[in-house]
Amino acid sequence: MNIKGLKIKDIDIFSMILSGVVYLVLGIIFLTQKSILLFAVKNLLNLLVILFAGSGFFQLLGFTPLKRKRLTSASKLIGFLINMGFAGVIYFKPQLIVGILPIFFGIYAVFSGIIRFLTYLQYKENDVARRFLVLFAAIMLFVMGIIIIVHPLDSILPISNIIGIFFILYGSSFIIDSILDFLPKETTDSFKRRIRINLPVFMVALVPHKMLMKINKAFETEDIKPEDLVAYKENIPYDLEVLIHVTEKGFGMLGHVDIYFEGKLMTYGSYDEKTYRLNGLISDGIFVESPNKDDYIRFSQKHMGKTLFGFGLKLNEQQKDRVRSEIADIHKNLYRWKPQSELDQEKGFIPDKPREDYASILYDNIKGKYYKFRKGPFKTYFGLNTNCVLLADKIVGKTGIDIVKIQGIISPGAYFEYFNKEFALKDSIVISRTIYYENTK
Repeated sequence: MNIKGLKIKDIDIFSMILSGVVYLVLGIIFLTQKSILLFAVKNLLNLLVILFAGSGFFQLLGFTPLKRKRLTSASKLIGFLINMGFAGVIYFKPQLIVGILPIFFGIYAVFSGIIRFLTYLQYKENDVARRFLVLFAAIMLFVMGIIIIVHPLDSILPISNIIGIFFILYGSSFIIDSILDFLPKETTDSFKRRIRINLPVFMVALVPHKMLMKINKAFETEDIKPEDLVAYKENIPYDLEVLIHVTEKGFGMLGHVDIYFEGKLMTYGSYDEKTYRLNGLISDGIFVESPNKDDYIRFSQKHMGKTLFGFGLKLNEQQKDRVRSEIADIHKNLYRWKPQSELDQEKGFIPDKPREDYASILYDNIKGKYYKFRKGPFKTYFGLNTNCVLLADKIVGKTGIDIVKIQGIISPGAYFEYFNKEFALKDSIVISRTIYYENTK
């Protein structure tokens, strides 16, 4: 791929091992070397005091990074006082600044607990087995988050330990992946499913959107050709493609995930508007299959303003059989559901104006088959848990890929970050990346 800023660099085993070692060292420092962390925090706070104080004096003298050429005396004085105020707070009340990180950590824990509790209610409604584990995790996270928010300074030590453990596990996953790269694929598939460690959702949720912004900038500054949007590690046909959607604005910035396998486009989402709750965040789950992948991509581009990233996977026969078996198991739990446009078509009825519900609009463009789930976690769609990523991983996971098991909030960004990394590895099953981009500017 020749687009500046999007060029894919190969990741070799030694660089993965080095990255793993770096994370391991950071983890050990967070766990055992509290004095080093304290020294780093103190010096960072001192640096912030100097920066704010210096900025205040520069503003008082009239030097400012703002584009306006002239500042009034009042604005100079206000800017000086604001900067000196920040410097004073950091110098005289450093505990207020140090306590910010634990508070954010606590808010994230509370939010994750709420998400799990909503998931538990959904599982209870659909009679999903072992749902009490989800409830237990929800209670633990919520209580822990409240304790951290109420006592942020007392929480710094345990939080640093949690961060240290995470870094050690994350670094270990890099090293283990490197070791597994030497082993036969058949030996490593199931093991890799058990060890996948991921970055927190807030660090990866907008990764596809950032990539889209790079593409937009590239089209403005470079001479882009269609072949620049396709990159092959091996110039051979893929067996399964993971499609990750993203838009420039709105909720679509967080993305959506679909699967294309053996001539069928498979998508899962909140498509029955009559069952919408919380503006579609919760609804009946709809599973759609269509043979018209190209029509679906054009529809996503034109109707939704999306850009899609397609990651092609090369599978062996055992992996293909496992994927086929999983899709067959999903179908055993489905029953046909028809959007209004399909019902109109069957009756020969032509409405005065086209149907405006999303399911009907999608059907008019891709002519797929729609299904609902009889039971189980996917009976109810929940955008922050039982969503398109979880359904996609249920299928793709049979190839040996599994990245969502430990995530409370599951985002397409996590999938994108994983597949983009796998594509950069020389011996992974991800052999291509295609950017389905419509340049409308």
